[in-house]
Amino acid sequence: MEKQIIFYSRQSAFRHPLGAVEEGQEISVQLRLSRRLGVISVNTILCDDANGTRTVYPLYWIGMKDEYDCYQGKIPAQAAGLYWYFFQINGVSGKIYAGRQGREAVLTTDPAAWQLSVYRAEYKTPNWIKGGLFYHIFVDRFNRAGDTPIRRDVRMHTDWYERPDYLPDAQGEIKNQDFFGGNLAGIAAKLRYLSSLGVTCLYLSPIFEANSNHKYDTADYLHIDPMFGNQEDFEKLCEKAKMYGIRIILDGVFNHTGSDSIYFNKNARYPEIGAYQSKDSRYYPWYCFTKYPEEYESWWGIKTLPQINENNEDYQSFICAKQGVVRKWLKAGASGWRLDVADELPDIFIEKLRKATHEQKEDSLLIGEVWEDASNKIAYGRRRHYFEGEQLDGVMNYPLRSALLNFLLYHNAQDLAETLENICENYPKPAIHCLMNGLGTHDTPRVLTVLSGQEIPKSREGQAEFYLNQQQYAKAETLLRHAALLQMFLPGVPCIYYGDEAGMQGGSDPFNRACYPWKRENAKLLLWYKKLGKLRKELPVLKQGDYRTIIAKDGCFVFERQNHYGTLLAGVNLSDKEIILPLERYFENLLTGKPKKEFVLKPNNSAIYYSKLPQNHIDGFFMMEK
Repeated sequence: MEKQIIFYSRQSAFRHPLGAVEEGQEISVQLRLSRRLGVISVNTILCDDANGTRTVYPLYWIGMKDEYDCYQGKIPAQAAGLYWYFFQINGVSGKIYAGRQGREAVLTTDPAAWQLSVYRAEYKTPNWIKGGLFYHIFVDRFNRAGDTPIRRDVRMHTDWYERPDYLPDAQGEIKNQDFFGGNLAGIAAKLRYLSSLGVTCLYLSPIFEANSNHKYDTADYLHIDPMFGNQEDFEKLCEKAKMYGIRIILDGVFNHTGSDSIYFNKNARYPEIGAYQSKDSRYYPWYCFTKYPEEYESWWGIKTLPQINENNEDYQSFICAKQGVVRKWLKAGASGWRLDVADELPDIFIEKLRKATHEQKEDSLLIGEVWEDASNKIAYGRRRHYFEGEQLDGVMNYPLRSALLNFLLYHNAQDLAETLENICENYPKPAIHCLMNGLGTHDTPRVLTVLSGQEIPKSREGQAEFYLNQQQYAKAETLLRHAALLQMFLPGVPCIYYGDEAGMQGGSDPFNRACYPWKRENAKLLLWYKKLGKLRKELPVLKQGDYRTIIAKDGCFVFERQNHYGTLLAGVNLSDKEIILPLERYFENLLTGKPKKEFVLKPNNSAIYYSKLPQNHIDGFFMMEK
């Protein structure tokens, strides 16, 4: 059946330039319409998300192609912001609209619009992370070296390999106060190992003084927790890491503090008067009390995590000023920050924080914890502006994680392709190549456990006894090998959660936070990660190469990365049929080292091919399935 309209927002024959654009760039759009529509005129309707205004721009008939009338027009350059567009078609039978339906354009009376992201021309992100590799360390559980100070109010495990505490205490509370002794010196002792994985940036869970093992209940932003070391240990770690080509970013927990902190001081542990103790405290305006002192706003209602009012100017100064927290640790050797719960931080706070980081260290990296599409995110009733050039460099790419797991478990290749193409269409290129692409974090079950396909018990008691049998583990390991390959070569920067490369399994917190299994690693899986990490370091196309979907159907997913350095083809085939794609010249099969003029993807297998020359391919950077 003949289509009445043809428009693909992801092909440059229909929209140029593609994807998010800099302010100052005009956009050309082209529609192809069936003559049966009796078209009189065509307009582009551009909607400004900030104020809801609509602007009409005409399209003009420019000729015919394959029995379709072609209409072309311009969307003039717009200021940085978020916009939406659709088309109005005026015909002999009246008015109708063209809107988005998946990858296609459809005629409708109630159109869904295409997104247009516009970012500031001066938006630059650090080049050093592009093409790199993150490694996420939960400090207490990675490695122990030297002596760890013993706190009397916590439990120290004597067996590195035993299970973390998971049951509540006699009062029914889970205080996260069991420790294994992992520390900064322990990380420094494993830098050679991390380098062998291809790691270029460590993302450390919070390292500042706090009562818990996870340290998200900050007690003092200006001091390293004594159980992890001190500022000198941190500076030594940064210096030693630099020798291996590794940088370090810190976890910035600026939305809330601990109730047991210098600032709130509910337990009167600290000599300085805290907000809980007196309204005369310097810190009282930092918090929001509803009935002083026992009732106050806290993060998700957790009373040990009183929430900060980030609009308070004194708090903003404490974090962002010249002698503030952000600059202090950049001076000490950090190369950037990951912002915890970025959705809960006001725009002005993130903007001041970015300004402070860039003034202190021009190439500092700022990553936000955002679980959805960060280009159009609405949080607490407000549109966010992460990627317009004044806030974040990148985000934790949870949409990609979900799509990858969905593909590997349920063979939904189309959803994976759509997720990637949406990211490439909606996110500015400077942000795309800084995305933190993780398969697991301290907030999710271990990826190996998820890929087993087994239902994880909901209770802590059930999870404590939940282990994969040999057959389940083998299935999950195979899928994790495929997942790692895709993670390593898709746009953005892969992030390994410590121990995933060693085959760790586990459910939710705290079972996803067990100690790294030194001398008990899955050697075969670890070797695979090292091979992929080595390849990643050797392929400059991965720094900022464009993405294109080649195949996304029937459990098979193949994609291309390309720039002036060369062309990479990679894919995973979960079907029982062999896939063979002819190539215009010889490519090297990177897993065998052999030159090939066909891309061969065997059933239930993966492949990576590379050529040092750009590939000639169809117009646009996405291949549409017609």
